[in-house]
Amino acid sequence: MIKIIPSIDISEGKAVKRIKGIRGTGLILGNPIQIAYKIYEEGYNYLHVVDLDSAEELGNNEEIIKEICNIGFRWVQVGGGIRDVNKAERLISYDCSALVISTLPVKKPKEYKNLEEKIGKDKILLSVDYNSSGYILIRGWREKSIRVIDFILSFDALGYIFTYVENEGTRRGIDPNVKNYILKINNIKEYAGGIGSIEDLYKLKEYGFNYAIIGMSFYKGPLRGVKYVY
Repeated sequence: MIKIIPSIDISEGKAVKRIKGIRGTGLILGNPIQIAYKIYEEGYNYLHVVDLDSAEELGNNEEIIKEICNIGFRWVQVGGGIRDVNKAERLISYDCSALVISTLPVKKPKEYKNLEEKIGKDKILLSVDYNSSGYILIRGWREKSIRVIDFILSFDALGYIFTYVENEGTRRGIDPNVKNYILKINNIKEYAGGIGSIEDLYKLKEYGFNYAIIGMSFYKGPLRGVKYVY
């Protein structure tokens, strides 16, 4: 079975869905707290939240995230600009279930190790945001970093979230190459980026993913109401 996790991306206090992470593209959805309540009322237990401003080092939306984490979801994973221990501990204090991290392990591995020791591996999901060349993109997807395979083999955590940046927000389908990246992973496996149909969900299940994160297909597409696929 693969479970569905709706996503809420926040910028300047509003919920948005960008195309390929580019500011000014996609949808402006409105009040993220109201949207989160609506998702909860529809029976979803899991939520993926990204602070886009923090990821781009243009501010933060922590007060909104704090409220979302206290709505009652069984699981809220939060990402975006988590690059030091203080921020990580602060987010955990808001009752976030897990933190989604990408830049820190690559740029400051010693500080990441310290963060890992402070909050525990069971609270960390490593975000594998990658392009068609097989390279990790960090700092709000503005900087190319190491190869996907090197990232996977270098770090360990509760799980990994694979985001194919080039299809993010497009509903064009999943990256078939992702199945090669996850062969060595026994931890939790999540996928985001381009999911556009129930067929995509079946493919991800076949590949071995545990969770699928959906945004554009949740707000504008055919997958709203789908909670899992057997």
